[in-house]
Amino acid sequence: MTAIHANVITDVSPWPHGKGFSGGSTWWQHVLSQDERQRLDHLMGVALLDTDICKRLLGGKDDSLFSAFGLSEETRQQLRSVQATTLVDLARAITCGAGD
Repeated sequence: MTAIHANVITDVSPWPHGKGFSGGSTWWQHVLSQDERQRLDHLMGVALLDTDICKRLLGGKDDSLFSAFGLSEETRQQLRSVQATTLVDLARAITCGAGD
C-alpha cells in the first residue's frame, strides 16, 4: 500500500498581495484574533521568511503592512521611531521598549 502525504502550504504574506497559496485566510483569522503583542511577533516571523516584508518593516513607513497585522497607531508610531537596519536591532528595540 502506498502512503500519500499531503503537504499544506499556508500563505502568510500580508493581504492583499499574498503569494497565492491556499490556507491563508485561516492563518490570518488566527493572527488577527490574538493580542497586539502576538500579532507583532507574527509580523517579525513573516519578516524573517520574506525579504520584501523585512525591508518594508525596517523602512517603518509601510502603513499597509501595519494595517494587515492590525497594529494600533501607538505601535505604528513606535515602530516608525526605531532606527534599525536589521531584524535583530528591531527586535532589541521592541524588547527594550516593552516596559515603557
